[in-house]
Amino acid sequence: MRRPTPLLSAAGALCLLAAGLVGPLTPVAASTAGSGGSIQGLQRVGTVNLRGLPGATVPQAGVRARPEADKQAQQASVALPDPATVPVTRLHAGATGFSGLNAVQSGRLNGFDVEPPDQGLCAYQGTVMEQVNLAVRVYTDRGTALTRPVSLNAFFGQAAPYDPATKRYGPFLSDPRCYHDAQTGRWYSTVLSIDVNARTGDLGRHSSLLIAVSATSDPTGDYAIFAVDTTDNGKGGGPRLANCPCFGDQPRLGADANGIYVSTDIYPIQGLFDSNGGGLYAVSKTGLAAAASGSGAMPPVVSIHVGATKVDGHPANALQPAQTPPGGSYAPDTEYFLNTPDFNGFATMGGQGAHAVVLWALTGTSSLGTATPRVTLTHAMLPSQPYAPPVPARQRSGPHPLGASQNEPLPRIESNDDRMQQVVYNGGMLASALNTGIGTGRTASRDGIAWFVVRPGATSGGGVTGTVARQGYVAVDGGSVVFPAIAVNASGAGAMVFTLSGAGYYPSAAYTGFTMASGAGGSVHANGIGAAPADGFTCYPPYSDGACRWGDYSAAVAQDASTIVMATEYIPGPRDTNSNWGTFATRYTP
Repeated sequence: MRRPTPLLSAAGALCLLAAGLVGPLTPVAASTAGSGGSIQGLQRVGTVNLRGLPGATVPQAGVRARPEADKQAQQASVALPDPATVPVTRLHAGATGFSGLNAVQSGRLNGFDVEPPDQGLCAYQGTVMEQVNLAVRVYTDRGTALTRPVSLNAFFGQAAPYDPATKRYGPFLSDPRCYHDAQTGRWYSTVLSIDVNARTGDLGRHSSLLIAVSATSDPTGDYAIFAVDTTDNGKGGGPRLANCPCFGDQPRLGADANGIYVSTDIYPIQGLFDSNGGGLYAVSKTGLAAAASGSGAMPPVVSIHVGATKVDGHPANALQPAQTPPGGSYAPDTEYFLNTPDFNGFATMGGQGAHAVVLWALTGTSSLGTATPRVTLTHAMLPSQPYAPPVPARQRSGPHPLGASQNEPLPRIESNDDRMQQVVYNGGMLASALNTGIGTGRTASRDGIAWFVVRPGATSGGGVTGTVARQGYVAVDGGSVVFPAIAVNASGAGAMVFTLSGAGYYPSAAYTGFTMASGAGGSVHANGIGAAPADGFTCYPPYSDGACRWGDYSAAVAQDASTIVMATEYIPGPRDTNSNWGTFATRYTP
């Protein structure tokens, strides 16, 4: 196990993670909710108005990075895929794009630079909300800004991460996601939080999942902020797990006709690398919407320790919940998830490849709207094409002033691992994709994408069934493609977005067409062309040993019955001393 990356440097002090100042939650009487679940309380912790939040800048006080284990190139346990490549072209008819949030904006809002950004994105009928570490902004789908950039901490009603005037630490929030729900007409956002000592910035002993829900259909207006206890030390209604107090890493956000679902990976706040597997939180979306507008009581939250289930000998983790496009068909009384049996630990640890995907079904979701929800979670292993641990991706040589000032060579960009990325459900099918190493032999030379279309079967009796109906790869000659996200419209046509990088490419935003009927096909289109190499502080010691932290995920969504909006990290022009990342959003009509 390698050294974790320090997370905050301010006034010479280092800490691993600074997070939310939400107080302890009042537990409710626990009751079973199927599959070992329990009922937790939901606490309302504040209200914000996005238009009214300040966009003021603050003095820079250092840098902050999400912790990770330094990654070694790993030998795959499966034969590496060596797929045919497709050509790279520029933007084509049917797509437009614009630059989104960047490191300079986030740094000025929060008082320090943050890496990686982690792409949150949601959209509906011409309006787009973008969230990253640590900023939020709303645009039209043509790129016209509707709000100022706002600190993510302010959006979730939390104190500033560091106040230079008082020299006190506030929450460190991480891994934002957002989702617009066409049924309720509301905007839902999630982020993880861990308490800190306000005077020292040291880690606390309590964590939360924060949920922001718009009070109306206006994404620039009022939001109610809720919290669910994720400490998992037997308090707050959650389970009592080993090595806790814990926190829920990488909360992943999905929805069906009945509920909002957040999947996390459970790690000790102090230990970081002793995984308890995954956690799952399910709550009525109409109940959340009513509570946000003040017209209903707090809905119960079903909490399930997914890690209690072993998959291929490891605690199950990294479940990706599905989302359904506007006008698309929901699964009856069921939310689906996909993950892989190739267990991956904190950030980039673990994994040797696999040749299967895992389908999960949470049935009984209509009961989430009652006072006593009863849901059941089951899973099935489905044979698939092979995939393998990815390797850090090369990037085109160019000016890297931060690295040059430290006599460091041109870095690569981190591709993390082969866990499942964003899942979309429509027309009785699920689609998703993941990073995979590609090449010959057992050690990858570059990265591609493995994609899957899964057909769920019956969920009656003892569990769920299903098959991998279609599958394939995306690869380009002489380069890597990493961090895919798939979205389709109600007709099942859409796109897959990702970052493109290689000896001939600065890190760029790119995409390819995707349909539920045939999967990915055709050229890779580089629409957000990178202007320089990645050259941020996480590219170099003491934060890494030669690979830059990159956005741990991209995002894509159907904003109406036909049009896709998607975004990922790339390198634009603006930079400050410590960082130069940016995001690029694309509007695409298949």
